[in-house]
Amino acid sequence: MYSWKTIRAFCAMLLLLPLIHLAILVTRESLATSNASPLAWQSEVDRYIREDDRSSLPAKPIVVIGGRRASLWPHLEATVSPMPVLVRSVGNATVDDFIHYHERLVSFYRPAAVVLLPGPSEFHLRASHNAEQLSTSIQRLVTLDTRLSSRSRFYVFAPIRSPLQTGDWPTINAVITQLSDWGMDHPSFELIDPNPLLAGADGKPDSTFFRSGGVHLNPAGYLRLDLLLRQALREDFPAKFP
Repeated sequence: MYSWKTIRAFCAMLLLLPLIHLAILVTRESLATSNASPLAWQSEVDRYIREDDRSSLPAKPIVVIGGRRASLWPHLEATVSPMPVLVRSVGNATVDDFIHYHERLVSFYRPAAVVLLPGPSEFHLRASHNAEQLSTSIQRLVTLDTRLSSRSRFYVFAPIRSPLQTGDWPTINAVITQLSDWGMDHPSFELIDPNPLLAGADGKPDSTFFRSGGVHLNPAGYLRLDLLLRQALREDFPAKFP
């Protein structure tokens, strides 16, 4: 017979296991974020490879890529239905990271369309991109994808102005202007700017669409992205969205 003290200690350990696991994941992501090399995310990419080996992959899916902001996007499956969707979010990855892993996380799936949702790591944590650098990276990613698959559509959500990171607003505005001009000569590319739908009457980001931290969107904010993406898909794939 085990003593009550031993049983209580064992139960306490079981309760702590999820917290320990979470702490390990957060530490691992923090270390990867501080590593400038795309190889910092190799373990996450390997996880997708293992999942793909065990799964029956859909034909011509919508592939959604991005960092934490993409992974938090709810109801994507319903939004793009009847088209299948694969979310390939990687930690706090930047556009440059997805250029490196494009062959495995994008073109491997032979997508009908690709959706890029950039996150705050483009300006903080992992990178300190100015407007020209981020615009150039996005252009490189789209050009790479177009060269490998001329039939796919590439939707890029503009970086989101958040209530907390006000210093990023001028850079984001410049990125939107540069990509809008560049997109005129690139028919496979479409820039989707969610900022007007996430703003209040004063034109500034409305905090009711963001989580309490003021950086990531809440369900109401993601609903605005759903509406914009659904509209874009309906225009480009009318047979799927009558």
